[in-house]
Amino acid sequence: MDPWSKRYPMAPGMLRKAEFKPGQRVLAISDIHGCRALLERLLKKLDYRPGTDALVLAGDLLTKGEENMAMLDFAMELAELPDVHILLGNCDGMNDEAEAPWLPVFLDRQPRQLFWEQCAAQGIGRDEALADAHGTIQALCRTYPEQAAFLAGLPRILASEKYYFAHAAMDAALPPDQQDPVDVITRRAFLQTAGRFERLLIVGHYPACNYDLTECRLSPYYDRARNILCIDGGNRVKTGGQLNGAVLQDGEYLGCEWVDELPAARVLRPQAEKPATVNINWPSYAVQPLQWQGGLCRCRHEKTGREFSVPAQLVEQTGNGWRLADDYTDYRPPLQAGQRVGLAAWAGDWALIKTGDRPGWVPAEWLKQE
Repeated sequence: MDPWSKRYPMAPGMLRKAEFKPGQRVLAISDIHGCRALLERLLKKLDYRPGTDALVLAGDLLTKGEENMAMLDFAMELAELPDVHILLGNCDGMNDEAEAPWLPVFLDRQPRQLFWEQCAAQGIGRDEALADAHGTIQALCRTYPEQAAFLAGLPRILASEKYYFAHAAMDAALPPDQQDPVDVITRRAFLQTAGRFERLLIVGHYPACNYDLTECRLSPYYDRARNILCIDGGNRVKTGGQLNGAVLQDGEYLGCEWVDELPAARVLRPQAEKPATVNINWPSYAVQPLQWQGGLCRCRHEKTGREFSVPAQLVEQTGNGWRLADDYTDYRPPLQAGQRVGLAAWAGDWALIKTGDRPGWVPAEWLKQE
């Protein structure tokens, strides 16, 4: 069965129940994407205490990072600890989808995933692996039976008295055991159509910063009215993305910690704050250039009609018209000389940096990379 093109009901094991103690901290993390070292840093920053705290990894343990085998081994170790719950994400299920017709294309396009690391460990070359991708996966499952069984056994929804956890989405009108198991791990832009939940619902999958059309913040987005917490910080997806760890207690969201992989830079000159007017996210990249001004281009965003200035290097012409090359916010953070920031990207005369959980721009010559 191809789980991405056919609809089927929740099967036994896809829904799991949990009991959390009164006053117990519940730490929720999603979209680790094959970054074991980053997860270990985050757990240390959260002061995770096995046996005291509960830990929920809400899917996408794998893919996009370089430590997929190590991350899977770590997840299996964590799963042996008390009060640890691990869910399936859309990037985790390759080992039980060997009949999916799109599989060879996906494997060819994504070099950083468990499949390729296992192939390398077994001396299987790229051409050999892709010549019979389905057979290669079946062979890898036989070589790594414990890992394959672990992934195949991951649930898609975790339910407790005060929380729901899912990788991507849930339907507020349906009980947990009647959810669409494909939708639960694949649905994008969930908040745009979501209903209200009586229990706090925690999801990842779709970066939380996508939900605000003006400000870009990579920390969790809490929709209090609908009781939904979106925790995906864009790790390995967004330029400057981060891995978020949400702290929950007694059904409430208390706050979060985060870590990222950005190199550090020092600010050489102060900068006054310039508030953001746009927060443009994939796939709404279409723009109309209005005026080229040195290293900047004045553009109109086709979807919202908003006008803004962007580093000219990020504006490109394609066969379908003009578009941005990446997500974009025009925010310029307040900076002091000597301040330490995270360096996300260079773009011509400009640099994208992070102060706290928020990306913004500064003239490149005002920075010195450490």
